Parts: sequence; structure tokens; C-alpha cells
Amino acid sequence: MNRTSTISSIFLACILSFVCHAAPSEADWKNFNHATVNSFVIPFYQSLSAASQALQQSTQGLCQSPSQEALDNSIGDFHKTMDAWQSIQNITFGPIEFSMRSHSLQFWPDKKNHIGKHLGVLLASDDKTLLNEDKFQRVSISVKGLPAIERILFKQSALNELKANKFHCDVLTTISQNVSTISTSLHSEWLKHMRGQFADAKQLDGYFEDDIDAATALLKTMIEPLEVIRDLKLKRPLGSAFGKEKYKRLESWRSQRSLRNIELNILSLQLMFEGLANILPPERYHSISHQYTALVDAIKQINTPLENAVRTAEGYQATLDIYKKIGTLHKELETSVSALDIHLGFNSRDGD
Repeated sequence: MNRTSTISSIFLACILSFVCHAAPSEADWKNFNHATVNSFVIPFYQSLSAASQALQQSTQGLCQSPSQEALDNSIGDFHKTMDAWQSIQNITFGPIEFSMRSHSLQFWPDKKNHIGKHLGVLLASDDKTLLNEDKFQRVSISVKGLPAIERILFKQSALNELKANKFHCDVLTTISQNVSTISTSLHSEWLKHMRGQFADAKQLDGYFEDDIDAATALLKTMIEPLEVIRDLKLKRPLGSAFGKEKYKRLESWRSQRSLRNIELNILSLQLMFEGLANILPPERYHSISHQYTALVDAIKQINTPLENAVRTAEGYQATLDIYKKIGTLHKELETSVSALDIHLGFNSRDGD
């Protein structure tokens, strides 16, 4: 190989390597922030707001005229609201931090059955004053969101109980109202206030120091949730081996949508990741893109509720494979972002 060929080979290798890829400028990060907030965060919060308002209305209709059709409508709106929530669940900063709104929307994991205990006490109290706005704010946070609604709607005797006990219906509609109020506030606050923090990340006394700091907050919500999916939504229910799985640790086993939750989580994270197309080196971007595609395909291969699948040898192994794929994806994402000189900092789960 002559000297010219050697130089050409080195130059080609440099072009294909991460090291030779031009580091993103602050303007690149500003564009990433703007696109992510306006095309992902705000639209998904808008979807959550709309779905939760429909759930509020359908539960009110169910309680005014209880019927199987009305119950089915409420169940359908529950699924739409949970779909919307799972698609934006990864955003863990900003308005969602205020007043423990995330836990209010979904108290999970519930390792000590707080929902069952506190919901049982609330339903048995038959005390309508507890549902007044001021008093309800002091009720246990575990009974204010979607898992409590799930317990009421997906109980086998749900319709009979709602017909027989008006207070149960009052509790259901109050919780639905709470979910709707929080969801609508989240959308409004991002639209009116939080979006401006990204438009001018350097504003005095603002939320961020600069555009890179703002991008770091978004990148954390793209990467850290993969650990939650892997460790809490999969590893914990899988247990140590097949035969020791605990399907009731799955996120939404009562409504048999635990796998759907994970699929929506991954699809929304994948959508966020696509915003890095012009920031990551092409080979890194395509490698991670292929991993996302393979992961979604693996999830779709499980054609039965995860609550049932993990109790079969084949389904358990398929779920374990998804768990491993998420771990690999998480590691490569972390490595790729670190190579951009972005430091994600403290992980809120490190102390768990």
C-alpha cells in the first residue's frame, strides 16, 4: 500500500469514526430542544389532557346511568388516557415535579399495596366530605390516579358495585376529575411557561443555565427511563428465574396492558431519539436506531398479555430477551451521549 492509499484509508476511517465527527454546537442543541419540546412534549401532554377529559366525562356518564355499555366506554377512555400517559411518562422534570403530580397520576410501583389499603378505607368510609376539593387533597396520594381507577373499573363485579353504591361512583368520578385537572394543568404550564424556558435558556433566573443544560434535561428523560422499564417493569416481575415470576408486580396487570405500556414507552423514547439524527455520528445513530427497531419487533412478537406470557417458558424467555435488549440499548445511548461531552449527572434512581 502506497503512502497516498494509507492516508486515504486513515482519512476514511476518521470520517467513519465517532472521534472525527464534528461536536454539536450550542445552536444544534437549541434546535434539538425546540423540536423536542414543540413536536414531542407539548403534543403528548395535549393528548393526555384530551384523553383524561374524555375519561372524566365517561365516568360521569357511567355513574349517572350505569350500564355495561357505559362501563365499556369508561374502560375504553381509561385505556386511551393510560396510552397518553405512558407516552409522556418519561418527562420527569418541569411542572410534573410540582405537588407530586407524577405519583398522583400513577402511584407505582406499589410495593406495600398502599392503593389497595387506602382505596378500601376510602370506599368503606362512605364519607362524601372526603371528596370535597380541600379534603381530597389530603387523602393518600396512592388513590388519586390511574391505578385506583383501574382497580374500580376492572373489578369483575365493577358494574354491580357501581350500581349498588353511589359513593363508589362518587369516588371514581372524583379521581377521574383529579387526573383530568392535573393533565390539563401540565399541558397548559408547558405551553405557557415551560416552552419559554427552552426558547431562551439563558434568561435571568430561568430554569436552565444555557441550551446545553436544557438539552441535558431532555436527554436524561430519554435515557434514564430505559432503566425504569428494564428494572421495575420487567426485572422485578420476572423474579430470579422461570417459575419464580410474580406477574402481579407488572405495572397494569389488572387491565392486562403491561406490555402495551412498555411498547408505548419505547416508541416514545424512540421518537425523542430521532431528534439526535443530526447530532450523533451517523454510524452511532443508525446502530441505535436498529436496536430500537429490533426491540419494538421483539415486543410485538409477544402476542398475549404479558401477565400470561411470563407464566410460560417461551413467554418468559421472550420477555427476558426484551429485558436484555433494553440493557444493551441503554448502555449504548449512555456511551454515545457521554462522548458528546454531555454529563447526565445524578440519577434519581441511584439511591433506590
